[in-house]
Amino acid sequence: MKALKACLATLAVGTLLVGCSSEWSGEVDFKVLKINPAYESMGETKPSYVNLEIDQEQPGGIEQLSKNSADLDQFPEGIKVGDLVVCSVRQSDQSGFDQEGVQTVVGPCRLR
Repeated sequence: MKALKACLATLAVGTLLVGCSSEWSGEVDFKVLKINPAYESMGETKPSYVNLEIDQEQPGGIEQLSKNSADLDQFPEGIKVGDLVVCSVRQSDQSGFDQEGVQTVVGPCRLR
């Protein structure tokens, strides 16, 4: 009987911990601030990327998202500074407790 109670308690704690990870996804409006060329870092070529600034009210249920970036290949050809874009955004926090280690992925994007 004690073994059964221990198993149930372990199962309940495991379920609680799995349920604590959080994820958000949706579309967010941005303004293109800067287009950066590819660069070398630690002997590896990093791709061109775009700096973005949020161009709407902060979405609910998401960590602060004032400025961000995405690889240039996530945008339509001919993108330029000042363009307004709509991007898919995915944000996840595997720990779910402290909002530390929140990962944000931006893209693909399209012109508004």
